[in-house]
Amino acid sequence: MNVATKSHAKLMQPNWNSTYMSAIAGAAEYYGLKYSAPTFFVESGYFAVLNIQRDLKPCGPYCWNHSPIAKNIEAMGLRVKWLHSNFDCKSSDYREHMLEQICAVDSDTLVGMAGLEFQLLCQRDARKFTFTLPWGPDVPTCIRELSIDDIRAGNHFPGTAWFTVQQTSVSPRTKRLHGSLACAVELYQQNEQFEDSEYSFGPNAWEQWATKLESGSYDNRGHWWSSMVWSEARRQAAVYFRTEWEGPASVGADLSTNLSKISSLIAKSANQEVADTDRAQLIRQAQGIDALIHQNLESCTSPFNVKELN
Repeated sequence: MNVATKSHAKLMQPNWNSTYMSAIAGAAEYYGLKYSAPTFFVESGYFAVLNIQRDLKPCGPYCWNHSPIAKNIEAMGLRVKWLHSNFDCKSSDYREHMLEQICAVDSDTLVGMAGLEFQLLCQRDARKFTFTLPWGPDVPTCIRELSIDDIRAGNHFPGTAWFTVQQTSVSPRTKRLHGSLACAVELYQQNEQFEDSEYSFGPNAWEQWATKLESGSYDNRGHWWSSMVWSEARRQAAVYFRTEWEGPASVGADLSTNLSKISSLIAKSANQEVADTDRAQLIRQAQGIDALIHQNLESCTSPFNVKELN
């Protein structure tokens, strides 16, 4: 296999808690697409996502179906596609197949890795891959380099997945916003859960989160990290509806206020000095406000409630 040298020296990721979103933002900046952080979180629909692992392990913010979000991101001008293989994801055949696909990607397309975090591949040569570091060099869940030999051996994270980001046409803002809000409504209504799944999504996630906190038996670091990721998404969305929303003012004000309240409640629950029962109560308060946001979003998905922004 020929591993040709490829460099995207200017590629960077912002230091957001959600490395999925920061990888997308880094790609957008690289391609010259100028969006604010609040716009990314709202127009992608990410602000409406909530996924919780049953024991509140830190994998909750990562292990869910990103397809609806990727569809919205494509409307923003970035096509995200996962590299697939029929081999078992922990096998050497899988890793070799992934390497072959990565090396076949053209120079205009970016490659990303989903290991312990989402990181963009900024340089590769015959010996190693070099990645962006959204949180700097001292955070162990993000790696600066992976040798080709280590990738083949699965020495970093055996189930590492890979994706590409490619620039595409940008849809009109009205269409993007209407699509993202409609997507958010669907995400709020998503109650379906596979019987053997260890994850809860949407409304079920709030209940699982609070119930597990009440039990006192859960992954404390995972709870903290879930709080950091999901509060960030709501905080960014609150800013959007306060400063960038051009629809009905009352709808924007309600959404901004309620999203800000939810973000604060979730973040407060992460405080190590807060008792488990109080943490659960904070999450249940956030859940109650979340139902109001669903109502707000349903009202503004009408074509009469989204201003022509282009």
